[in-house]
Amino acid sequence: MKIAIIGSGSAGMTAAYNLIDKDVTVDMFEKGNGLESRNRNEVMEGFGGAGAYSDGKLTLTTEYGGWLTDYMPERELEELIKEADDMWKSVSGVLDLSSGADYEATKNLQYECSKHGLRLYPAKIRHLGTDNCLLFIERLYEMIKKAENINLFCNANVTDLIVENDTVKGIELNINGISEKRYYDKVIAGVGRSGNAWMQDMVRKYSIKNDLNPVDIGVRVEVPRAITDKFTNNLYEFKIKYYTSEFEDEVRTFCVNPGGFISIEKNTGGLLTVNGHSYKNRHSDNTNFALLVSTKFTEPFDEPLKYGRYIANLSNMLAGGDNVIVQRYGDFVRGRRSTESRIRKNFVRPTLNALPGDLSFVLPYRYLHNLRETIEQLDKVMPGMADPNTLMYGVEVKFYSVRIKVDKHMRAESLENLYCTGDGAGLTRGIIQASVSGLIAAKDILQSK
Repeated sequence: MKIAIIGSGSAGMTAAYNLIDKDVTVDMFEKGNGLESRNRNEVMEGFGGAGAYSDGKLTLTTEYGGWLTDYMPERELEELIKEADDMWKSVSGVLDLSSGADYEATKNLQYECSKHGLRLYPAKIRHLGTDNCLLFIERLYEMIKKAENINLFCNANVTDLIVENDTVKGIELNINGISEKRYYDKVIAGVGRSGNAWMQDMVRKYSIKNDLNPVDIGVRVEVPRAITDKFTNNLYEFKIKYYTSEFEDEVRTFCVNPGGFISIEKNTGGLLTVNGHSYKNRHSDNTNFALLVSTKFTEPFDEPLKYGRYIANLSNMLAGGDNVIVQRYGDFVRGRRSTESRIRKNFVRPTLNALPGDLSFVLPYRYLHNLRETIEQLDKVMPGMADPNTLMYGVEVKFYSVRIKVDKHMRAESLENLYCTGDGAGLTRGIIQASVSGLIAAKDILQSK
């Protein structure tokens, strides 16, 4: 049996790992560079995908990080998460959990949040750190290259599927400027967030059944670490949701990095957005996290990705095209632009040399209001959050693809022989559940032989 894997992010890597030395032949195609030539400016593409230079936060829960509970019982997903986590542990060598185990302290934090309309979701976290995450990917990269039954092709752009009678027969691709067709028994699409546009093209061209996912737009907040210590010392990452009073929109915290650093994420097409990460063995004096407003558009608008890109493009334009914006919360509330002199005198020292600016020229009023209201609520459980010295970087956008309709084995409902996995298929939004989706696809292929 011949298998094609499109993409080498968390889903693709996990699928390949579970097919090593099995009685199948696997061709793995990565649009970006291999690890030997990949650099930190290539955040979204290259072997390892978007997770390669992340802080390697493995969220070991069924409650968030994706929507796989829509396709299987929670207990079954828990077992698959454990299996995917075992892979990350064995390859990376990081065995310890970063979240605390104090049950009473966690319950007290949940109660304190609930008094202010905030819902706290505790979860087990295994924090690899940016350093150990890259170590995992380097080790897996070598394993895949050495595997006799797997052929890895980097700088290989899969341009299309070969479809006959609603059945995927193979792929069309471009390698080093040469176009060709290759035929396979099964195709696993794990194209990641950078492949969202490609996945949408396939949806339209082949009428693949799908649903629209929300688009998450917001800012990355940076505060002194002491402000969040009560939460991060026990939970490592606090996952908090809040529904605003005026618009009843969902706002959530995401990707909390105690002792972390702000970073710029370069997306497909050169689009710059904000992100954050943290190391296992190197720390700053700050904590950063994303604060995201989730919006699910309804008819007739069906292109949330374009909307998110429009907002990010506006931010890039105002920041000169090669930077992102930073604004003091005090200036944000007053409706004035932050300046270099105000940032220099700011109590919170930025961990990224961003351009001082005014986010109100980028984000619509609804988003501005939601962010301000949520920060004021967070201030009630983390005093100092709404301090004028708090820093806000913009914008952060999570580009979730259309959600492909699949069965519990990740098989597309519309096309035979096609497995859709990970963030690129709109099924997950994190390392672990993306890994699980790749694991499921590999298992089903082996069982179907």
